[in-house]
Amino acid sequence: MSVLKTKGFRNGLMAGVAGAIALSGAGVLLLPGASAQAPRLVAPPPAAVDGSLSFADLVERVAPSVVSVLVEKEVEAPQVPPEMQQFFQYRFGTPDGSSPEDGGQGFDGGGPQHLEAEGSGFFIDAQGHIVTNNHVIEDADEIKVRLSDGSEIAAKLVGADPLTDLAVLKVDPPKGQAYVQFAEDVSLRVGDWVIAVGNPFGLGGSVTSGIVSAIGGQNREGQFLDFVQIDAPINRGNSGGPTFDLKGRVVGVNTAIYSPNGGSVGIGFAIPSKVAKETVTQLISSGSVTRGWLGVSIQPVTTEIAAALGRKETDGALVSEVLEGTPAFKAGVVSGDLILRLNGKTIASPTDLTRSISALPPGEKSKITVLRNGAQKDLTVTLGQRDKETVASNDAAPSKSEDSLSKDVGLRAADITDTMRQQFRIPDGVTGVLVTAVKPGSPAEKAGLNPGVVILQIDGAPVTSTATLKTKIADAQKAGKEAVLLRLQFGEAKQFSALSIKKG
Repeated sequence: MSVLKTKGFRNGLMAGVAGAIALSGAGVLLLPGASAQAPRLVAPPPAAVDGSLSFADLVERVAPSVVSVLVEKEVEAPQVPPEMQQFFQYRFGTPDGSSPEDGGQGFDGGGPQHLEAEGSGFFIDAQGHIVTNNHVIEDADEIKVRLSDGSEIAAKLVGADPLTDLAVLKVDPPKGQAYVQFAEDVSLRVGDWVIAVGNPFGLGGSVTSGIVSAIGGQNREGQFLDFVQIDAPINRGNSGGPTFDLKGRVVGVNTAIYSPNGGSVGIGFAIPSKVAKETVTQLISSGSVTRGWLGVSIQPVTTEIAAALGRKETDGALVSEVLEGTPAFKAGVVSGDLILRLNGKTIASPTDLTRSISALPPGEKSKITVLRNGAQKDLTVTLGQRDKETVASNDAAPSKSEDSLSKDVGLRAADITDTMRQQFRIPDGVTGVLVTAVKPGSPAEKAGLNPGVVILQIDGAPVTSTATLKTKIADAQKAGKEAVLLRLQFGEAKQFSALSIKKG
């Protein structure tokens, strides 16, 4: 987490950007004169006389690689009502740091202000590359780093990736500057000891210890990485700093904390070393990160959807829509396909598919295994490149089948008329039946149906009328199915939902 404060107001305005300390990654500290081919591993800390662990030797070896990241940025000053200017002058002085007694002119209610942000980072090679968080340096006008000896040097931005919240800086390092490296293979377990080093509240050189408390929490977008959660106390300013295991390896890049009050409550998150290393490598080589793109909308497989598909397993990613002209469209992927594997690797969930596709380079040919109409099918897709921005009245006339639908699944539906199309803003060309009412607590409500939703398909077959819908549900019940798979549309969005049809 970075710490922001108005330049010249050391005891005044402060604001924090969400961030913190955590773990997952791995590194080996190289001391001056050490060989890059044979890095010296930091030994586990010995037990103290009283039997407790001591991290002193470890900290002494790794701390010199950690730096404070100092950022200056220009922001627009908030408008201050005239009646509040005297109050702010008394409490904080004027924007340039002077007070009314010094002849300061006070707030003028406008104009830019210079802010300073303080975060953390760490050297990863002898060339002077430093890893930190994107949110620490975002929109910076000037970046400097403060080394462990207190000296400050200018830094330039090599590249940043908002989706993983990582950035790489470059400085001219002093001779013999220590650095760490990401570990190739680290199998962290809940309960493993870790230490976090960073720059909380601008104090610099602070170390906290704790254990891995969870692995696999999703990040803000829930797309490109699983965080490693630690309980080592982390606070504002720790963002971008490393977390080490007891061998001195970087096991994560601190990036966020969970806190209801802005301070540490023992829940911190770090970007795993594997993700960090892959991202940092691309940033150093090209200044940006490119990710593969499939071009589909996907959704999870619930137990009800699995039953509708005749499956017991809920793994995979269900394709709710295929965008025209995309790699998936060209490869023959269609809505309703259940993506089971990518290049032979089992896909556990939509999130797993998104991360797996994003980890592949654009232009690569990949094999996707889908389940379609009860049979598996292999498709070859040439991945595209993901854009930077991209890891919908209940008085309709009742139909003849409305009473039985209501009784069986709690649903009322009607054939679409021109009046309904205008009333519910159903796009031209959309055919199906319109949901006009849903009974509270019914299977229809649990399936996410609402008035205004159009049912396009049932178990892959087009729904042309309420009579068709009723017949298909009755046939599925006779066949012993517990649920049917509906394809729905609301506004421009399409998705699948499973409707339970169990009787009793």
